[in-house]
Amino acid sequence: MAKDLKFSQLLDIYGGMLTEKQREMLDFYYNDDLSLSEIAANEGISRQGVRDSIKRGEESLSELDSKIGVINIVNEYNKLLDDVKSSCDEIISDCRTYTTTKSVIEKLEKIKKLIGKE
Repeated sequence: MAKDLKFSQLLDIYGGMLTEKQREMLDFYYNDDLSLSEIAANEGISRQGVRDSIKRGEESLSELDSKIGVINIVNEYNKLLDDVKSSCDEIISDCRTYTTTKSVIEKLEKIKKLIGKE
């Protein structure tokens, strides 16, 4: 079973909406990086029982995110922050090379446009 690490992020966001057992199994598997066998031995259940619990938890997390969509919001927010940082770096670079005021103004306008505050 290959690990899809997006479930670690989904677990952080929606973990409180899972059953305690699903949350524990997913936490052991994704955040503690334990194998199915290790979890089974620690919990005193079969490897198949661990796998089934993880699969049900993953399905619940995917369903929650498809309905609520927090991951898309977080990803868009992070992209916006990256764009703003990049624009700030450009302005800093321009200021260090003593470029014209027009160039700085253009970059500030770009930042305002990125954050939707034109």
